Order: sequence, then C-alpha cells, then structure tokens
Amino acid sequence: MTNFNMFCHYHFDSCQRHHHHWLLPVMLASLLLVLTPPLGLFGCGGVAAVATDKLATENDILRFSYELESWLDLTKKPCEDFFGYVCARSLNATAQAQHDKRQQQEQLKFNKFLEASNDEELMDAELKVKHFYDSCQNARAMDHLKSTLMYRLSGGWPAIDDSMAMLRKRRNMTWLQVLSIFHEAGVPYFFKTQIELRSNKRIVQIRPDESIRFTLRKFEQMSGDIMQAYDVNAGKARLVALEILNFERNSRDIIKISVAQDEKVNEYSYEDFKGLNFGSVPPLDWDSYFRKVMGKPLKSTDTVIVMEMPKMIQYFELLQSTTMTRFLNWLWIDYLMDKTPADCQKLTETYFAPVYKHIVERSAINKVQMAQMYSELGQAYDQLLVNTPWIDEITQQNSKLFLGRIMHLTLNGDAKLDAEYESLTITKRNFYRNLEKVQRFLSQRAKQQDTDNKLHTTAVSQVARSCETFMESFLTINNLMQQQQNLSAPLNYVLVGQNFAEIMIGGAHTTPGAWRSTDSDRQYAAFERCLARQQTAATASSSRSYNLNNLILKLLAQQQTWYTYKQWLQHDEEFIQKLDRLLNAGRLQMSMEKLYFVASTLLDCQLNPSMERSTFLHAFLKQSKEFQQVFKCQPRDPLYMLNKCSLL
Repeated sequence: MTNFNMFCHYHFDSCQRHHHHWLLPVMLASLLLVLTPPLGLFGCGGVAAVATDKLATENDILRFSYELESWLDLTKKPCEDFFGYVCARSLNATAQAQHDKRQQQEQLKFNKFLEASNDEELMDAELKVKHFYDSCQNARAMDHLKSTLMYRLSGGWPAIDDSMAMLRKRRNMTWLQVLSIFHEAGVPYFFKTQIELRSNKRIVQIRPDESIRFTLRKFEQMSGDIMQAYDVNAGKARLVALEILNFERNSRDIIKISVAQDEKVNEYSYEDFKGLNFGSVPPLDWDSYFRKVMGKPLKSTDTVIVMEMPKMIQYFELLQSTTMTRFLNWLWIDYLMDKTPADCQKLTETYFAPVYKHIVERSAINKVQMAQMYSELGQAYDQLLVNTPWIDEITQQNSKLFLGRIMHLTLNGDAKLDAEYESLTITKRNFYRNLEKVQRFLSQRAKQQDTDNKLHTTAVSQVARSCETFMESFLTINNLMQQQQNLSAPLNYVLVGQNFAEIMIGGAHTTPGAWRSTDSDRQYAAFERCLARQQTAATASSSRSYNLNNLILKLLAQQQTWYTYKQWLQHDEEFIQKLDRLLNAGRLQMSMEKLYFVASTLLDCQLNPSMERSTFLHAFLKQSKEFQQVFKCQPRDPLYMLNKCSLL
C-alpha cells in the first residue's frame, strides 16, 4: 500500500471514531498540498512548480472554453434565456450523436489510463483491468487457446485439433454436456439458466437465448476471418464455413418463431421436468447439467420454469440433429468472433464493467486539487449552513458519511471494488486463460445471493445512493471535456462543486425536502411568500411546475460553492485577471466568474436532459444575485428580479 493510501485509510478510520466533522478532508488536503502544491498556495513549493501549475491550469481553462463553443447557442442572451444559451444545442442533438460523443470520450479517457506509467499507484482491480487489456492485445496464440480448461473439457475445436485425445473426448460427449461446460464458465449459448431461492425453495428459470450480435453476412465474413487467423486448412475451411453457416441460419429461424401467450410459461417440479421429451429429443441428463452449472443437482421438489417452450423444443431438436464436430466448430468460431484485438476495450468494459466505469470516471481527476475542494466545501458547509435552521443533525451526519465515502471513492480508490475482485487472478500473459477466469468469476458471483443490503442501515443506504448519484456526474463531465484536459482547479469547482454541495446537503433523497430540518418551516413559508410577491399579475395565478424544496436546495448549494470558488479566485488575483483577459478575448467573451454559471448549468442539463428543466433553472437564476451581478442583468431582462428573497 502506498504512503498516500495508508494515510487515507488510517485517518478515515480515526476521523470516524472521533466524529471530527470535516477533519478528514482538511488533514488529507494538507498532506496532498505538501506533496504537490495547488495553484495559489505558493509557500509549499518552488517557483518552478508554481509556474508549471499555472501553465497547466491556463491550458485546461482555455481548452475547456474552446470546447464550450460547440455547446453554447450564442443567438440566445444569458439574461433572457440562460437555459437556451447553455443547454439548447446539446438537448437538440440526437440521442445517437450524444451516445457516440460519450463513447468517444470514454475511449479517450480509457486510452489515457492505459498509456500512463503509474502501475504502482493503481488499485489491484485497476491493475487487473490493465493486465487483461494487455493480454487481449498480446499472447493470443493457438496454444494459449488450447491450454484453457473450457477448451480441454469440451473436446476442443475440430477444425484445428484432430488429436486422438480430443477425438476420444468428443466421441463420449453429448451436446448438453458441452453446453454445460460453456454455461458453467459464464457463456450461456442457446438458453440461459437463472436460479434463485424463494422461501427456501430453489426456482430454476430456463429461457431461450434470442441474442444476435451480427448480421448473417457479417457472421459469414467473420467466420472466414477467424479460420484464416487460426490457420485452418483452406479446403477444410470451405467445408466448415458451409456447415456452420447452415447451422447459423437454422438457429436464427428459431428466434423468429412467435410463441402464443399460453405457451410463454410452463412450470414443473424438477422430477417431472427430468422426464420431459422436448419434441423428438429423448430425456436429457439434467442432473449432470445442474451438477456442472450449480455444483450440485436440484431436488425433486424444486420448481423449474421453462419460458417459451416451442422455441426450446426447436433449439433442442436442432442440437440433437447436429454432429458434434459441426456443433463444436460453430461454438468455437462464434465464441472467438468478438474477441479480436480490435475489440479489447469492449471486452474489458463488458467483463470489468464496474472497474471500467470507475476508471473512466476518475481518469481526469487531479487528486491534489480535488482534495482541496472537498476540504473547502466542507468548511463552507460548517460556516454557512450548519448553524442555520435548514440543516438538522441527521442531515449533518449523512453529509459527513457522504464526504468520507466520496473521499475514498475519488481520492484513494474504491476499497470495496478492490475487495470484490480480490479472488480474481489476472496476468499480462495468456488472454484466453484470463478471459475464462473472468467469465467464471462473473458467473459464480451472479449465483451468489446478495445479503449485504439487508444489513445496511437507512443512513448507510442513503449515503450509498448519494455516492452513486454524485459519481454519475463524472461520467457526464468526461463527455464535456477533451482528452487532454484535467479536472483540476478551477474546473473541479465549476463542474463538480455545486453538484457536490447539492448532494452533500441531501440532493440524493427521493423525497424532495427530506434533508430539511423541521425548524425551517418558518423560513420556508417566508421564502414562499416572497416568491409570490415577486410574480407579476400575469403569472400570479399560474402554479409552479417544480418543487420549492428543490429550488431552496439548489440555492443553498450555490451559495456554499460560490463562497468557496470566490475564495479560490482570490488566491492569486493577478493570474486570475490574466485568465479573464484570455477568456474575454475569445468568441464567447467568457470570464472566470461567468464560467462557473455556464459550466454548472451545462452539467445540470446534461444530468437532467429535459426542456421542462428550464423553468426550474430560470427560477433558480432569478433568485441568485451572484448570477445577475456576473452577467450584468438589467431590470428589463426576464431573468432579473428586483426583490430578492433571502435564505440565510
């Protein structure tokens, strides 16, 4: 464990024991700032380091402001339609364009992670992902495939392996035995088996697999590419191609079969299920199948539910009438189709989804400056909100737990994620062995009953929801930023700060206002009356389309974050003035203060992609004197409100 990780681990436990509300972020930020001084704290480092930090910050800000030109609609005026100015272009983009943009940015962030030479700083789970990706790119020889357990147990790939050992193995195999080997390894061809416990009784659901990854033409092309890549004899390859293409057509025809409503579900006891004849198929050895897939056979009283029986019968008859050689040729060729080096990132994302997401979320975080922001927002929470009637003790406790958990997630890595993948051994060497290990690992984990949620208290569950909600913002931010940019100060303030403050106060509650103290009822009523007085005669009768609690929450979060951001801007006024001049010279005529409102609103409309959100956001901006001062809104502007309604 690195010194940084040991520090975080020790002091997190210490702070929890002693209930020091914001001591952890302050201590952690102090340590990090000694190691790598952020912009503005010049006493902690040399002139060269400070100059480097300034240059990096300047580059990140200018790149981001340039990127903003593709998002903002300059035909709109900020004080008239700020939502349209910031959000309209991105909301008008097609869903496919948004998806493509996100995929592209995720790939760039993941590539940046792969290229970094910082293995000693990675979590074990992150290192396993890197090793898996490396093994996917390399070490893919035929001998590596033949060395896997799944290959040896199933009888191998006849097109490349006609050894006596494999011939004897195939001669004694049935198609159900072969499928059980693939199913047990987490590759559910033709049908999927789901097992769960209900009232101490096992319920097994068998459902036909209807997934098609490629068109028939693509399948034909890729099967040829696979056989060529594995040096299948040209004469044999033509024969194999004809056989498996015919098998593929037949299996696709089965998928097209429509099933009557009364045949959708068939329920049996396991004893009766074992005696079933699936059309012309003789009784099958289900005991051996479930012993392989589950580790033990079912009891006679267990329930088996078969979904879409006509399709299951068609599948089983197809498999029964297919020779083992043709069946294994199809299986291995289909299995290898999406496992080419070009698909390594997709495979990594598929088999390491939580770790991949973790990497993409945090790939651009500057941990030093993120720690500083957490510390300052925590202190601002104490200074501005804790002693107000809005925040009660329960909300304070949840905020403390949330901050502690987020510190671990974003700064020290996710220990829980590491623990989940601890039993999985991955090296840089044999891709096929690694792939099989991961498939078996995921298959076994899917079979285990998750009892952790039953042990969680309400507070812990709330914190878990808060963390999940907050981490979603990092995926969205990655979509907004270029590959070269880092989420360093001030970008962490303008993109992360307000969202963080909002969730820390209680923004992840499913019930609006659940975070609010009962002592705040008088202030709530006064604020509501003030809003009513502000409405003109034309709008006084119209009802609000948003929840007032949500508006108050966002205003409190903005005041907390703006206070912190202004403190950061005052660290080096000469440098901030330089940034303001550079930003103002651009097409957007931006400033550091304007950047805060633009970036935080852009993130909001990306997280809440709906035109209806404009009413809520405009109501929020009308109550923010900071917004009107920064954009110099005038009394005639729609987003200007003469009477201010104060919360604090």
